[in-house]
Amino acid sequence: MHDDGGVRRRLLGLVVALLALAAACSEPPPPPPGLRVVTWNVQTGEHDPTEWAPVVADLHPDVLALQEVCTRDAEELAELLRRDHGLDYQVARGPIRPPTPAEASAPVNAALGPACDTGPNDVLYGVAVLSRLPMSPPRVVTFPPDRRDEQRGYLAVDVTTPTGPIAVANAHIGLDGVQADQLRRLAEGVAGSGPAIVLGDLNVDPTDPDLAPLRQGFTEVDPTGQYETTAHGKIDYIFLRGLAPTGPPQSPDVTSSDHRPLVADLRPGP
Repeated sequence: MHDDGGVRRRLLGLVVALLALAAACSEPPPPPPGLRVVTWNVQTGEHDPTEWAPVVADLHPDVLALQEVCTRDAEELAELLRRDHGLDYQVARGPIRPPTPAEASAPVNAALGPACDTGPNDVLYGVAVLSRLPMSPPRVVTFPPDRRDEQRGYLAVDVTTPTGPIAVANAHIGLDGVQADQLRRLAEGVAGSGPAIVLGDLNVDPTDPDLAPLRQGFTEVDPTGQYETTAHGKIDYIFLRGLAPTGPPQSPDVTSSDHRPLVADLRPGP
């Protein structure tokens, strides 16, 4: 007796397998792992998290580096993104230290406490990183004090990506002649061989020779300064090591800061 039912089942199984194979072959290959990063000076005091959240949600970065931010505002921004936009970010705070008595006499420092609803001895202002990827505890490095201006420094974290860890440094460089020393210290602090990203408001234009220490170990997403980030030109940067941009960056117009965000999509690369 012939088992016609068994033959039919085997033929049907073969047809299903062939159809699945054909469908798999017709599908495009998955895109390579990508990473979107954004650096943005958000001008705390003039603007607040309710203004920043729609911009960040529209850009949906994996890693967001903020400068001129009260660190409590960074946490409020993360909460707004989670509540209103379904985007889950971890926050690494990089507050500057409170000013010394001599520094506190400078008007810019005297204004920082009230701007962040704190006193002069518990300033919670500076830089922050928001990440949708797992992130290490932050390391905050401050530059030598400059009584003419707020305390400057950078925040360093490692983020975990599908292709491995990437070191991220978010910096805010000072003004009035301190740029060369601070950029040199930043370059020394991020030196190495592994994948890394340096983002921030560096307060120099693309032709400034003070950028040389960073350029020796990193490439830029916009080396010619085509994408201006302020009304006075480009002073915000994204430097890369072991990564490459997948296309040109963006610097969209916004009304929620005096800086435009600088946006880059990245992939593993030289």
